[in-house]
Amino acid sequence: LAIAGLGQVKAAQGNLDQAIKQYEQVVRLIPDLTFVATLGDLYKLTGKEKEAQQQYDLVEQIAKLSTLNGVLYNRSLAVFYANHDIKALEAYTQVEKEFETRKDIYGADALAWTALKAGKLTEAQTAIKHALKLGTKDAKIFYHAGLIAQASGDNKAAKDYLEQALNLNPQFEPIQSLNAKKVLTQIGN
Repeated sequence: LAIAGLGQVKAAQGNLDQAIKQYEQVVRLIPDLTFVATLGDLYKLTGKEKEAQQQYDLVEQIAKLSTLNGVLYNRSLAVFYANHDIKALEAYTQVEKEFETRKDIYGADALAWTALKAGKLTEAQTAIKHALKLGTKDAKIFYHAGLIAQASGDNKAAKDYLEQALNLNPQFEPIQSLNAKKVLTQIGN
């Protein structure tokens, strides 16, 4: 896990090639789908589309094998789908089912994010309120809240949430943090 932390630091510093090396090393040791997905995102950001797609395919394989072995990655896999705009309804359905038994803020955040991607804005708004209610300082939650606010037509709230996300961690996820900056520019940073 320390190697993944170094990879995060390298990515935050803009040293994507070094971040890739760190994540390649951690994925060889621990093929966790979140690490594999991040490696794919780093490849994508450096223009290595083929390598990125290989990692994204591996995420799906890890999830399938884990399900067969009784280990569930429903939430992580659903967030991966939402982050990459794939299988939106499937992702939402997975998280909705899991949220019935695991009602924590990260479950609420995942529910909100996948609901937004599945076109269920009302559900996304309700879930993100639940995710935000304890005041947890998490860049990903604020990012999701920002995009939900934007989709709701509330650009002021969107700007506030996106700025909070980037102030907490300007590189919270390789692709999503770039999107946060792009959306801020679009709505009038």
